[in-house]
Amino acid sequence: MSGLERRVRRIAIFGKSHELWPVAALLAKDLPADIELIVVEDGRPVDPAAVTIRLDDISLARLGIGPDQLKMTDSAIFSLGVELRGWQGDDSRFFLTGSGNLPPILDIPIHQIMLRAALAYDQPDRFAYLYQPFRLPARAMEAGRFAFQSTDPRSPLSMLRPTVQIDRADYASLLRNSVTSGKSEIVEARPKAIEMTAADHSIDRIALDSGQAIEADFYIDVSGAVAGLTNGFSRSDWHSLAEAIPFDRISSARGSKLLSGTERHVVAQAFKGGLTITTPLRSGSIVRHLYASSLPGGEEERVLAGADANVAPSEPGFVRQPWTGNLVRLGGASASFGPFLSADMMLLQHQAMILAEHLPTRSNMSVEAREYNRRHLIVAEQLRDFVLLPFALNRRNDAPWCRIQEEKMPESLIRKIDQFRSRGRLVTYDGEMFDEQSWIDLMIGFGLIPDRIDPIALSLDLTDMARRLKNLSRAFDQALAAMPSNEDVEP
Repeated sequence: MSGLERRVRRIAIFGKSHELWPVAALLAKDLPADIELIVVEDGRPVDPAAVTIRLDDISLARLGIGPDQLKMTDSAIFSLGVELRGWQGDDSRFFLTGSGNLPPILDIPIHQIMLRAALAYDQPDRFAYLYQPFRLPARAMEAGRFAFQSTDPRSPLSMLRPTVQIDRADYASLLRNSVTSGKSEIVEARPKAIEMTAADHSIDRIALDSGQAIEADFYIDVSGAVAGLTNGFSRSDWHSLAEAIPFDRISSARGSKLLSGTERHVVAQAFKGGLTITTPLRSGSIVRHLYASSLPGGEEERVLAGADANVAPSEPGFVRQPWTGNLVRLGGASASFGPFLSADMMLLQHQAMILAEHLPTRSNMSVEAREYNRRHLIVAEQLRDFVLLPFALNRRNDAPWCRIQEEKMPESLIRKIDQFRSRGRLVTYDGEMFDEQSWIDLMIGFGLIPDRIDPIALSLDLTDMARRLKNLSRAFDQALAAMPSNEDVEP
């Protein structure tokens, strides 16, 4: 039987628990009945960390996981987004939330109408202030209120995009329990050596430190241990983001701070030399520091990280061709975006869903590899651009923040910024990972004032428009007043 005709019967996945189980759970849902999944888990302890996931994330829907299942974990709490503190100066605050699109008025986006009003009174600096009343999710978050998304498109609450904050160990356990044992074999071990076929450089078998050996037709590496044993993966494929995110150290620790009535959301606090991300959980918090090792001295670094913190190097970036031969790299084996906006978990789950759609069923998998690599690159670049946007627009005057400039940003992000600055419009593409409204809100909130007004907005009757806007604002005010406070929401 030729290689083209030979079917894939065994798929092996290797990695640390927090990256392995999101992938294994999603693959197990779509795995053909005649394919066996072998899960090789690296059981060593990992640094403490939390992840934030939108409740409408398609991966949760595919897994059949909703708020009720999440509530049963020890750590999960619900929120509406992340607060960015100090990014535009030490006292600045901005609430970044997922959001449905604001309803246009007479087919004109509300931010264009607010821009027309600000410029009509020669007060461009009031643009963000005039726009703020229409950011219902952000206003709710700032006021310490919470509600789940309404399914009624006429309700203002349909704009909400709630998130869950959960210890990543709890998340891994939840997903591990969803993998049915009948379809999979679970082994706790680490890869030790690889045997490869000289002719096509495909992997034949992987020896484990337990003395076992795994033979499969297709191998998945989610944490980098397998790829590290091969000679076929060059650093030339690594696309570094070190200039755009110039923080080369990351520390992780558990905090003792308990939830307050209003502050249940993630806080990303910019400071001189770095960024602190604090994620409240039900019984405490997870604190992660990203910072430039060249700035603090040894004692200052110890104080910053904390006596109990685990410190590791951080090198943000991603590979462009993660699937080669019969090995595909996901998660930490293929990219590192860091904890900001839980970008690493977001990428991992998108990679898993793409892979599930391209699971090879025959040993010749070149077509699937090309398509997976193409879609992986689209997702990685979209995620990269949104994560980098507030870094590109930050207004801090201390190093290295002040040296992060648009010139160091990807061309695709510069194009988005320039288009919005020029005309107040956002360049979007099919399959965007982030809401258009979130892009617009972040650009306005970080001080981008378009140079030109949409020509259609120039023809508006501002008196009539003021009445329409007041009615919309009143509906948002009433919805906000009716929302329960965080203290009344469980968990």
